[in-house]
Amino acid sequence: MPVLDEATTFLRQQYLFVRQQFRHLQAGLNYLSGRPLPDTRFVLFGRGRSGTTALVSMLDDVPGLRCEGEVLHDYVPFPRRHVLGRAARCSAEAYGCKILSYQIEDVQRPPGRHEDFLHTLHHDHGFHILYLRRTHLLRHALSNIWARQDTFHRKKSAPDAEPTAPRVAPEHVIEWMERAEALREYEATLLKGVPHLSLTYEEHIRHDKAHQPTVDMICDFLNIDSVPVESSYRKTAPSALRERVANYEALARRLRGTPYAEYLD
Repeated sequence: MPVLDEATTFLRQQYLFVRQQFRHLQAGLNYLSGRPLPDTRFVLFGRGRSGTTALVSMLDDVPGLRCEGEVLHDYVPFPRRHVLGRAARCSAEAYGCKILSYQIEDVQRPPGRHEDFLHTLHHDHGFHILYLRRTHLLRHALSNIWARQDTFHRKKSAPDAEPTAPRVAPEHVIEWMERAEALREYEATLLKGVPHLSLTYEEHIRHDKAHQPTVDMICDFLNIDSVPVESSYRKTAPSALRERVANYEALARRLRGTPYAEYLD
C-alpha cells in the first residue's frame, strides 16, 4: 500500500529528526549544567577532502586524547554551545573535534557574526585551533568530484584496487576550484586574530613518513605527551594526474591560459 508506506517513511524521518535534536540538546545541557571542560581542548578546522579524517584517526590514537569527527555536520540551534557540550561530556584529559568551514557558513549560520565563531571558542573558551588545508586546488577539486562518485577515495583497511580512471567535465572542475578559493578567503576571515597551527595535506598528511612528525608537532602545540601512532588510512589513487583522469588532455587544454594551469602535471 503506497500511501501507508509513505506515511511510515515520513513518521520514521520525523522520529529520527526529533531524536537527533534531543541528542543535540543533551550535548548543550552538559555544558550548561556546569560540567568542567577537559584541560586541553582543540578544534581541527578545515575543508572536506583535505586529510582531516586521517588526522582525526591519528590523534585519536594518542592516550588521554579523544578526537571526534564532524560535530556540526547537522544543523543545531546553538552550534557554539553544542561544541562546548560535546567537550564537557568527554572524560579524557584532552578533547578535540572536527569542524569544516562550509558547516559554519552554510549549515549552522550561527547567530551574530560568523567571523567570531572560532575567535570566541579560542579566546573565551580556551580551544586551540589546528588549521588543515590542501594547497593543490586541482587535486582537491578532483578528490571532491570523485568522492561523490565513490571512486578513488581514502578507505580504512581497504584491499588493493585498480579502479578505472573516470572522465570529468572541465567546467565542473573549474567550478570546484573557484569554490575552494572562495572558502579559503572565508576561512581567512574566521581565523583572523586567532592563533593557530597551520598544516597542509601535502606536507603533513599525504605521505606516511610525515604522520608521526605531524602528531608530535600537534602534541607539542597542545602541550601534551605524544606517542607512536599509525594511521589506518592509505591512498588508493595513482599519483599522476594523467593516470587519474581519462580525458586529461581535454582538461589540460581548458586550464591552459587560466590561473589554474600551474596545477597541471
